[in-house]
Amino acid sequence: MSRVALDRRRFLKLVGATALTTPFLRGVPSYAGPGNSTEPVYMVLLFSGCGCVRYKWGAQGAAPTGSAAAVTSPLVFRDTLSAFTKAGPMQADLTNRMIVLDGLNVAAANGGSHEAGMAALWTGTTIKNSGQNATGASLDQAIAPLLSSQLSVHRPYPTLSLMAQSSADFPQRGVDTRMLYDATGNWVDPMTSPAAALSTLFPGAASDAGSSSSASAAAKTALIRAQALKQVNSELSSLQSRLCTEDRQQLQALQSVWNQAAMQLQNAASASASCRTPTLGAAPAAGSDPFPYNVAAMANILALALACDLTRVSSLQLSQALSPVTHTWIDNASAPQQQTHHIYSHVGPTSLWSLGSDLYSEPSSITSQYPQQLIDIDAWYAAQVASFAYTLSQLTTATGKNLLDQTVICWGSELDMGAAHNHDDTPFVLIGGAGGQLKTNQLVRFPLNLPGNSPPTNNRYHNDLLLTLAQVMGVSLPGGTFGTPTYCTTPIQEILT
Repeated sequence: MSRVALDRRRFLKLVGATALTTPFLRGVPSYAGPGNSTEPVYMVLLFSGCGCVRYKWGAQGAAPTGSAAAVTSPLVFRDTLSAFTKAGPMQADLTNRMIVLDGLNVAAANGGSHEAGMAALWTGTTIKNSGQNATGASLDQAIAPLLSSQLSVHRPYPTLSLMAQSSADFPQRGVDTRMLYDATGNWVDPMTSPAAALSTLFPGAASDAGSSSSASAAAKTALIRAQALKQVNSELSSLQSRLCTEDRQQLQALQSVWNQAAMQLQNAASASASCRTPTLGAAPAAGSDPFPYNVAAMANILALALACDLTRVSSLQLSQALSPVTHTWIDNASAPQQQTHHIYSHVGPTSLWSLGSDLYSEPSSITSQYPQQLIDIDAWYAAQVASFAYTLSQLTTATGKNLLDQTVICWGSELDMGAAHNHDDTPFVLIGGAGGQLKTNQLVRFPLNLPGNSPPTNNRYHNDLLLTLAQVMGVSLPGGTFGTPTYCTTPIQEILT
């Protein structure tokens, strides 16, 4: 078959125009229908960096004996989680919606670093050195297609990934700045701009309620998108008749993507149009770090996206591993924030094992090893997570259920203790009921066989937590494992109803 002569510059220009819009297309939802009729369950993977001040974090409870986990209920929080009680800024008690997990070992992060912990956190894949990427999908990316194939759940966004950034955060993509991976081991980029996330998820939203100029801008954006889709679609149609079969098939596939994009944008806009639109609040002052604003804005956007049932699977990343944020807005005159979170996290005990039985108490022998600034940072992050959880508790699902009761937030970090760079007792907190599937208001503490057991034996690995999250989301993982199979046993029965 002879090829029809065609100006190749024109051809490349058309294809190149599509390449320029790749980020736009990647942000378009995969929309297929309203989902199943059962009560929805939502999952949020939530990250904050640099581990925790061990003796201030978590909850008070008995130390485990032998190989069995120790379960303590009701929860009695230690200082840095007090934001979840009536003593917190919301004046609301979320204790009966929470589970504190102590003693989970992220053994997959055997690189012993921030980076290894970041790569292993939601993938459960073995990381052999600090610079290695994960080799498999993160839990959110694994669950989303299974919700579709196994449960026929199709939402406008199969997954939704948001990140609240500081002006100090590193802009480049890397193993320390990305916590999510697709099935091929490539990084999944989150949305990092609250304004862009708002306009993408809620296309009709005006940045200033009641502002005619903002409403006009939103309408103009929608019009430009529609015109761009129509123009490219038209040009691809006219070009196909001038191509050979092979090239024509490639162009038809490209045209199909554009037509699908148009349909998905329409459906996503319809889904969000009937929902309450998030408000972002006053913009941060010029020259100030926008991090507190970005955290609150992204949390608010995610809460409303869940309430609108735009997605069932989501994540919220607060800064990054090796967090370079200086928390100058924390008000403590006796301990002003003058260094980055990462630098402060390196001050403290350098070995979990050196704490011995003191791990389960608040001994005066280690209190002086931690800077007050680091304790204040842990408490600040807890307040942000508590605020997000409280917002969910004030919303309902599309079926009228309490949103927090239908959600499971899994809050984790890339390290256990910053100065030790260890992963033996990585902090995890679960918030929400996952539709009544979680046994909340309890501390579940797994044995670490302290002191002197290094490397640890008889530990419970965090891969089992990932298995548990998949189970409450209603999906069956291939082979019944996730990440590195040797770190998988069964879902954690102590936290399941």
